[in-house]
Amino acid sequence: MKDQILDKISKVKQLQVALDFISIEDALNVARQAIEGGAGIVEVGTPLVKSAGIEGMKKLRQVAKDKILLADTKTADAGDVEVQIAKLGNADIMTVLGIMSNSTIKSAVDKAKELDMIVQSDLINVPNPVERAKELKQLGVDIIGLHVGLDVQKERGISVTSLKNEIKEISKFSLVSVAGGINENNIKDLIDLPINIFVVGGAITKSPNPTITTKRLVNIIEGKM
Repeated sequence: MKDQILDKISKVKQLQVALDFISIEDALNVARQAIEGGAGIVEVGTPLVKSAGIEGMKKLRQVAKDKILLADTKTADAGDVEVQIAKLGNADIMTVLGIMSNSTIKSAVDKAKELDMIVQSDLINVPNPVERAKELKQLGVDIIGLHVGLDVQKERGISVTSLKNEIKEISKFSLVSVAGGINENNIKDLIDLPINIFVVGGAITKSPNPTITTKRLVNIIEGKM
């Protein structure tokens, strides 16, 4: 299953809907609409992982069906344990913070191999993204996530579009996921870059019609708009 999912991601650009809710019912509602709009990856956002736990992940799996389910655990310690938590929630992918120790990364990767899980490493707050991404790939991470969180964007006055060089370099040796304030306006600036996964949160979850918004984003990604 792991190899099939990674092969799919490598061949077809994916839209990932980030469900950063506290309420599982709100998340399920938007998930249904985003899937109808063409989202290929359903993300159990970090707040939702904490508030709804394994049972919440299982409910989202029922809605996601054959779509890819990602648990955004943002693991900072006990990598092997959190891989098991994501597996119990029927997720396909879990995330670990790239800034954490190599031992944490390695424990997640080793357990993921046992359980046929995918590990994505989030480079949020990593000072040297390209160099660290190379190290993470050597440790066995499957996907590199370039993530400029909203708080960091405000603090540093930067956006996802300023990451273009890092995206190009990292894509030479890894699948790449990009997150952080992506919407219909700025996604067009990223569309020609070697990005495998476009992560969209608020633009979909706060939209008056998540289905229509997702459809438009998917059409842009697929070159139909």
